[in-house]
Amino acid sequence: MLSRIAESLYWLGRHQERADCTARILDTYLHLLPAGSWQSDHQVIRSLLDSMGLADDDAVGSDAHADSGQLVRTLVFDREKASSVAGALAAARENARGVRDAIPLDVWECLNVTWHGLRARETGLAGPHQFLRWVGERCAMANGLVSEVMSHDEGWHFLVLGRSLERADMTIRLLAAAESETGSVPPWRALVSACGGWEPYVRSYGGTIGQRTATEFVLLDRQFPRSVLRALTVAESSLGELEAAGSAQHRDPRRDPSSARRIVGRTRTSLDYRTGTELAADREALLSSLQRTVYSAHTAVTRSFFRREDAVTWANIGADGGAA
Repeated sequence: MLSRIAESLYWLGRHQERADCTARILDTYLHLLPAGSWQSDHQVIRSLLDSMGLADDDAVGSDAHADSGQLVRTLVFDREKASSVAGALAAARENARGVRDAIPLDVWECLNVTWHGLRARETGLAGPHQFLRWVGERCAMANGLVSEVMSHDEGWHFLVLGRSLERADMTIRLLAAAESETGSVPPWRALVSACGGWEPYVRSYGGTIGQRTATEFVLLDRQFPRSVLRALTVAESSLGELEAAGSAQHRDPRRDPSSARRIVGRTRTSLDYRTGTELAADREALLSSLQRTVYSAHTAVTRSFFRREDAVTWANIGADGGAA
């Protein structure tokens, strides 16, 4: 597979997952805030910024007197920011447009219809709740089509790899933000709900929730698709398939396709055998280590499979929605 196509599919997976996760986070926080308190609860604003890696972004007003309305508009509707919901959806569609021959027509049409529907939804008067719910439904539809109608070949594994690394990264960020939250939103309920896991959590742990059980669930649950352990397991599996498929094509020792798999595999194994008690003992150090793992894995994937040697960050997304 051409590195250009592989890179676009990888970023398609990341952007699509970024849109879905951001929509879930915002919808959860907006619903859990007490009525009328959104405009004054600046701690919640700071937690949202921290969870999305935007704490130092002046464009969204990260100080104690941040404009709450501007925050919502930026994180939801600003197409110029790849970290926003609309921006991530537009970037996903743009990456898909460049590799239309590598994805099924149904997947392309789903992404294209979503993109065309953005403007009408953005100018609607229903508010962000309905827009965010619509985004969640469209992302779920796209993910379902990718799973059911796309051949599970190299292209599919690059897409799933990007989605899995982004999913792990967002869950880790959410957990780190919940650790420091002191606002009016219940942090552990918000954490689990923002991951879309409240009902699965209740079935596993009952209706009570606390720091230990919430952390254990979003980090270690083997069945929940958005747990960090499950996301890293899926990423490791896709990397194994890509390593096997591309081993004969990567003879340059500087471009080792097994390096990303080792990075992810070591961390996945470490998580697999941790207990809730062990998590409580070194939670802060573990979260920092997990964030480094996702970043290092992304850098290794870029160097092993794509055209560029430099690492790509969300702040450097190019105009085409792909790697810059």
